[in-house]
Amino acid sequence: MESLLKKRLFLKSKSFKPNFMKHLYFFVIALMISSLSFSQQHVSKTLQHGGLSRQYLEYVPTIYNGTNPVPLIICLHGLGDTMDNFKNIGLDDIADTANFIVLTPQAINSVLGTAWNSGASMNGMQLNQNVDDAGFIIALIDSTSAIYNIDPKRIYLTGFSMGSFMCHRMACEHGERIAAIASVAGTIGTAIQCNPSRPVPVIHFHGTADQTISYTANAYGLSVDTLLKYWVNANGCDVDPVFTEMPDVASDGFTVEHYQYRGGNAGSEVEHYKVIGADHQWIYTPTNDIDYTTLIWKFLSKYSLVQLGVNNINNEIVELYPNPANNVVSIILPDANYSIKLLSSDGRIVKQMKAEDSKTEINVSSLTAGIYFVIANNLINGKQIVRKLNVVR
Repeated sequence: MESLLKKRLFLKSKSFKPNFMKHLYFFVIALMISSLSFSQQHVSKTLQHGGLSRQYLEYVPTIYNGTNPVPLIICLHGLGDTMDNFKNIGLDDIADTANFIVLTPQAINSVLGTAWNSGASMNGMQLNQNVDDAGFIIALIDSTSAIYNIDPKRIYLTGFSMGSFMCHRMACEHGERIAAIASVAGTIGTAIQCNPSRPVPVIHFHGTADQTISYTANAYGLSVDTLLKYWVNANGCDVDPVFTEMPDVASDGFTVEHYQYRGGNAGSEVEHYKVIGADHQWIYTPTNDIDYTTLIWKFLSKYSLVQLGVNNINNEIVELYPNPANNVVSIILPDANYSIKLLSSDGRIVKQMKAEDSKTEINVSSLTAGIYFVIANNLINGKQIVRKLNVVR
């Protein structure tokens, strides 16, 4: 872990500092009840995407039974970090009672260690610029949805440092799939032209003494103040926030200010926790006054795409038949104002077209057997409809 703390020339990420006593406590308790139950584990998996074998960790809580759709949270580590390290932020502990699935993917190696194609840029230099990380994340969503009963309206991203930059990129470019994001110590990269398709709720955490991604003028993206102003404006939130000074109960040398920008379009909000005196690190209780992980789930869990009026999957009368199909499948839409994409389970677009009428036929005779996703986007109001299609041979 110490190697992750070394200085880097480009967007280096210090490892977060896990709460040792907390984990020791849970370890002892687990030993005491081991004769009565089995603890759930992170399962290592791979997904082929963009000509690469991509790795990720999957955590499914024991209370998941597939009966009802559950949320999905994707956690993105920082530069030089690993999925095995970043899985320890503690979302699995919350998932055990809140019943959601957690994915922690691994970035591809670069000249400076593992790095996301996040849009973070310094003097025009971007790491892994040719790696399709956005497509990989979408493929993770679709492939996981093909296996588990994932609620497509409650898919969230969180990330640290460069992983945070990647969260903002996804919100800027794929807001139709992401209900909300939680970013820690990373902003919108200078290489990103952000044009979100809908209001995206955002919560951002940042230390004012961050020496890696500076609070006021970082070299790789927007300052924190500019980031907040951007999302407040994009979401149509009140420009004057509700301010709260958090109780200073821990002897850590930090104080915390909370800013909540309410009244955004379609119920969206922007929140910010400003940790005065904190460096490039993950904050947790009882060592610190607040716990990032707990606050992240508290914020994300408030939002769904249906609530924001974007993804009315359950309210639209849509038919897709026959399903399973082996030749031609017909999709019945509310009207002809839709673009249609057919995605493979690994996120590749295999067909795309404009709706011919309220009924459109899609020829799938050339496709291999497997799970596909029909995604119809309304060209007028941005609403999206997603249907799973099983192609058989």
